Amino acid sequence: MRRGLPIALAAALAAAAAGGALPPEPDPLAPPAAGGLAAVDRALARLAVHARLLVVGAHPDDEDTELLSWVSRGLGGEAAYLSLSRGEGGQNLIGPELGVELGVIRTGELLAARRLEGGRQYFTRAYDFGYTRSLEETFARWPRHELQEDAVRVVRRFQPQVLVAVFAAGRRAGHGQHQASAVIATDAYQLAGDGERFGALPEAPWTPSALYRRAWRGEDATLTYSLAALEPITGRSLAQIAAASRSCHRSQDMGVLQPLGPAEGGLVWLAGGAGADGREPFAGIDTRLAAIAATVGDDALRGELERLLGEVEREARGARARLSPSSTADAVQPLASIVERLRRGIGLLAGAGDPAPAARRLLAEKLAIAERGLAAAAGVVVDAVADRETVTPGGELELTTELWAAGDGRVAVTAVTALGRDGWQPAESVEAEDGGGLVRRRFRVTLAADAPPTTPYFLRRPLRGELYDWSEAPAEERGEPLGTPPLVARFELAIGGAAVTLEREAVYRWADQAFGERRRPLRAVPAIEVEVQPGLVVRPVAAAAGELAVTVRTNASRPLAVRLDWRQPADWPRLAARQLELAPGGSQTVRLALPATVGAGRFSLTAVVEQPPAPGRSAGLALRVVEAPHVRPVAVPVAATAEVSQFPLRLPRLTAIGYVVGTSDRLPAVLAALGLPVELVPAAELERAELARYDAIVIGSRAYESQPALARANGRLLDYARLGGLVVVEYQQYAFARGGYAPYPLDITRPHGRVTDEGAPVELLAPDHPVFLRPNRITAADWQGWVQERGLYFAGSWDERYRPLVALADPGLPPERGALLVAAVGEGAWIYTGLSFFRQLPAGVAGAVRLFVNLLALAEKEGEVT
Repeated sequence: MRRGLPIALAAALAAAAAGGALPPEPDPLAPPAAGGLAAVDRALARLAVHARLLVVGAHPDDEDTELLSWVSRGLGGEAAYLSLSRGEGGQNLIGPELGVELGVIRTGELLAARRLEGGRQYFTRAYDFGYTRSLEETFARWPRHELQEDAVRVVRRFQPQVLVAVFAAGRRAGHGQHQASAVIATDAYQLAGDGERFGALPEAPWTPSALYRRAWRGEDATLTYSLAALEPITGRSLAQIAAASRSCHRSQDMGVLQPLGPAEGGLVWLAGGAGADGREPFAGIDTRLAAIAATVGDDALRGELERLLGEVEREARGARARLSPSSTADAVQPLASIVERLRRGIGLLAGAGDPAPAARRLLAEKLAIAERGLAAAAGVVVDAVADRETVTPGGELELTTELWAAGDGRVAVTAVTALGRDGWQPAESVEAEDGGGLVRRRFRVTLAADAPPTTPYFLRRPLRGELYDWSEAPAEERGEPLGTPPLVARFELAIGGAAVTLEREAVYRWADQAFGERRRPLRAVPAIEVEVQPGLVVRPVAAAAGELAVTVRTNASRPLAVRLDWRQPADWPRLAARQLELAPGGSQTVRLALPATVGAGRFSLTAVVEQPPAPGRSAGLALRVVEAPHVRPVAVPVAATAEVSQFPLRLPRLTAIGYVVGTSDRLPAVLAALGLPVELVPAAELERAELARYDAIVIGSRAYESQPALARANGRLLDYARLGGLVVVEYQQYAFARGGYAPYPLDITRPHGRVTDEGAPVELLAPDHPVFLRPNRITAADWQGWVQERGLYFAGSWDERYRPLVALADPGLPPERGALLVAAVGEGAWIYTGLSFFRQLPAGVAGAVRLFVNLLALAEKEGEVT
């Protein structure tokens, strides 16, 4: 059910072609504010120019923040970034999330970056499946036609005059997904204006005027642009703003300094515009506001619209020139006049029946900007808060809306309404309260009995290969970051005689006594959620070990009697169903001992909860809220399914394994579940702990980067090895090699060695080495079924005292021998491995588990290590 889709200026946008995108609104998770001088200045700047630029890259942190800042903050234009993927295949410096959940975090980081610049964010449906070396491999998994369609949709929706590819189309771009983004950018430039291609899209054709590519370090740029200008409101240079935007990618270790002094960016011309002789990105392109009228076919109508827009531009420039901190109210009348002129322009097009959807969309967007600017100048603040964060189907919440006219009183409120979608059903205002310039309304909102949970539109259906399935998402949501909020308050008012419509997403607000005001998005949640932990069980064949914790919780406000049952492999002993009594808002956790079974393989076990006497109503998922301090919380659906991976496995005889956790590190849990005696050791404790009691110490991936204390304790680690201990170091980055933390010289060259083909053949350079013999004999079968890659950050050169144990290579490339190095150090051993155990073990890859266990078995002191 979709009711009252909350898009501002509904009448104007309904007249325009579907899919028009409005500029981003103020952050609804921040306390409301009028915006002050900054908001008024920003609006006036955007009302004086028609300059629109779209950057196209492959991953969230590919975006050119310098160019985006230059257009948005420097020119007052409209800038946007189209990322083909959400970066699900990357690593995570700040938490354990990988895959879809990492993609959600990186989406939030992009939104935070765009808020700093004032730009917009778009995506295709591509799921980042990891590093590739070729364009051919990328398009084999990301079908080119689908990505073309998604990019054309965004170009037609955003209507940029300038399109910029981040990467070159050839192998110079390195990553195959980078190459694909360059190809898709060129395809979109060529296809978006062709009405015969992708005609089913609701957005009207649009032809960009120019195509550029980012100029990389050491490359001659066709043109450059300065980033030295200081933004007048904040006093920061464009280069500083761009650096702050870059630093929003916290999960990817992208924090950078904000430099002072002159700086510039550069582009390489590819097509259109003023050609290779252009002096700036919009050279040869009409960026006057009146240029919006160019697509109007009727000469007289086009001339009238150009005249109106010329007046708007002059008034906006004049008002901005007169703006000061003490005179924002003086901008009310100019902005009210601009609102009326823009509305008149929309009316001209609608009345004449001119098929100029591009102009009508752009006018509607400028009108929305003018209305927000007018409200800011008049000191109007709006808010919408609910009395609870979550609601179940059939449940209710109370919504309170507030409008405060803090200015000089030239504000008249004509209507306040609540708009819901996906089964959110607001009633008419049930209570009104006015006084002191504050207008408060209260609404009762009911959630329909069949309302779906509130999750991002791209996660409502399973992946189709390496693409998200958007088939059931509304057309206007496809390509957007997260989708439309479920509940929005709309305020209709008159300011200085001009009609204005404002919207505010409804959120839940509460007071944190330590922090102050906090806010969270509203969510529809199912009456029952079922969660299975762990989601993956790795165990030896015929092992009796293995247990699942199944938590059934109710979000309902009444008691529930439910039946917990299982979908299980047919040849397993039947697991008994359970009857559970759940208190309102309560939960129960059931411990399930997995039966001992024979035979290697991978099996699925799903928990299902039914509500008698309606057996057709069942639940088999939970909503996991993915959040971090710098991004918006998002609920991700998680199926109540456990995968059981079992295979022949023998464990070494060890009494204690110390483990220093790295980034996105789930290995300790896997090892402990196998029955190995793993103990987590904070890096800081290594400086004083009794290390001799550990048979082995494992350093997790990128731990030297994420735990600075590890560098200080490195001498003790090496001493531990010399005295007979075993140190296993999983992949680290360049700083590890530069720091000299290995016992003998070892270097990680740039670009680092890696093998991206997860099925690449592996040669055992020392097949008789204990690593391959005990307690598990490693065979060719153990290199099958790996996920995403073989490994990364391999050693590029090393001292002769290291012994390389494997050689492997991507197709057509020379072999890499630095993936697994073993060295004798005094009486003990030290290992460096770039094999991606951090991905393989949490995925239950049998051969990787067996090999890692064999590495630990070197601590048994049987046989030689070199």
